[in-house]
Amino acid sequence: MSSFSQQLTAMGLRSLDFNQAENASLDVLLSQLETEFSSLQQQRPNSKGDDLLLGLMTKTHLSALEQYQSTESQSHAMNDLFVQQLGKEHAARFDNQHHGHFLLVTHLWMLVLGYQQIDLSYVADHAQSSASLLFPDDATGPSHSRAEQTRRRFMQAYYQGKASARDNARGTEQNTSSVSFINSLRGWFQRIFHR
Repeated sequence: MSSFSQQLTAMGLRSLDFNQAENASLDVLLSQLETEFSSLQQQRPNSKGDDLLLGLMTKTHLSALEQYQSTESQSHAMNDLFVQQLGKEHAARFDNQHHGHFLLVTHLWMLVLGYQQIDLSYVADHAQSSASLLFPDDATGPSHSRAEQTRRRFMQAYYQGKASARDNARGTEQNTSSVSFINSLRGWFQRIFHR
């Protein structure tokens, strides 16, 4: 059984573009999810690791979404207060931890969805709605808004997972064809020399 981090790395996690603050939060999140994933593997030893990972990330995404939505109005009120008291520039220095958590979890979830070859339209809808939820004042589409940049990053995570699945499948096919070539070569030698 491979660990949570190993599976995400095989899916292309290290190819995703995270800034320094996101990387620090990512390490904490990965260690929390590692424990949960290990527990799931022990509870369901006959389940496929990819399926367990998809289930865990879907559950984690829904939980992060719920947490973000339940604190959204308080966060906006606090941000407005910071803007009034400190000005927009200084207020931007304060981060909402639920915002950052939801952003990271959604990236990981998109990566897993891509690796599992989940339908593109389903993923695109979730990338759009998540980006719009994170940046409600910004527009998505042909713009350079934070919402659109976030939507694109979510989709990049999906495509990274998809590409890794294709590469891993290709590697498995090559290993299988190499083994079958060696077995047929061995059979050919045995037929020739055992006449």
